[in-house]
Amino acid sequence: MLFESTHICVSAEYGVATLWLDFAGEPVNALDALRLNELERARVTIENDPFVNVLVVRSAKPAGFCAGLRPGVANIADRAAFAGFGQRVFARLAQLPFVTVAFIDGPCLGVGFELALMCDYRLCVASPLTHLGFPERFTCFGGSTRLRKLMGKRSAAFVESGRTLSGREARDLGLVDRAFCARRAKIELRTFLDELERHPRVPQRTPDETGFAEERRAFAVKKPPVVHAPGSPETLNPIPPVPAVVGLATDSGFAARIVGQSALRGAKVVALWDATAVLEEIDLALARGFVTPLEADQAHDRILVTDSVTELAACGLVFVPDEATANQLRDVLRPRCLVACLDDSSAALLNGVSDGHAILSAWLTPFGVTVHQPEVAHSIRRAA
Repeated sequence: MLFESTHICVSAEYGVATLWLDFAGEPVNALDALRLNELERARVTIENDPFVNVLVVRSAKPAGFCAGLRPGVANIADRAAFAGFGQRVFARLAQLPFVTVAFIDGPCLGVGFELALMCDYRLCVASPLTHLGFPERFTCFGGSTRLRKLMGKRSAAFVESGRTLSGREARDLGLVDRAFCARRAKIELRTFLDELERHPRVPQRTPDETGFAEERRAFAVKKPPVVHAPGSPETLNPIPPVPAVVGLATDSGFAARIVGQSALRGAKVVALWDATAVLEEIDLALARGFVTPLEADQAHDRILVTDSVTELAACGLVFVPDEATANQLRDVLRPRCLVACLDDSSAALLNGVSDGHAILSAWLTPFGVTVHQPEVAHSIRRAA
């Protein structure tokens, strides 16, 4: 191991150093002053190693590059000074005397996207979990300057929009160099590193701090930053594993969106009577480049449309329109199945499963849904 600290480690093999972001005990990687210090120490170690020819920056988490700033950053007294420190750390990383590559798998948002933009090349795993952009609508570590070199005058509008992109959308805009599906990730990275070895490239960089002072001023007065989840700018955590089988017994478009995302992540879906909205969610993901045609077809194959409520027996989560429907299903569903009524950005747990509220919150909060505490008077009670 070339370098090792609490949250960052650097391994090296055959001239390729890999800087691993591994913020243990947290659902996503996120930066603060402590971790910026570790990043700077790692940079010094890497730069002083005469055998390193390429640096790869990636996450040690299965799907999560870097999702922004830690919420504690909001409590820093001098936020302008913090932004200046981050700008200096990123600027030094950007001036390393060899090629740098960001390998993006999972949320790459806010300062996480700025970290990727700091690298010479960006390789991206295009999946439903990978979103790139600035959902908080600001940059603070030099991202505005680096983004402007790639997008020109469109860069400011992109940041202000808060829009997040799929890996393939980012590639089409020139923000990443290559985008590929998850099953080709290792092959694509190895192929790219082999290309660099066969045809060494000396980075041609011109230091540019235009806009850095404006970033510091703007960041000093911005609302508290948060860590983001893929596709949901208002939430804190990535989407945890959903149940193996999810049921849809309502015409709620928001519920259909969540069910569609569940299918894209490998869950089977049982839809009563109609799955049009679920299929539209999958087709949208395909059109935006979050999945390949094969992955979309596989998600379609996991959807069962039926008019028999008994098919819901295998579900771990079922969305219903109201409590009356939930009561009608109580003899069909298994005891630990969660039954929820979803109304846009809020949800209610309709059965009294122990720890059900916490579980449902973990599943739905990343979609921007607030789960209300169940009322005992309205809970569904099973017959003994």
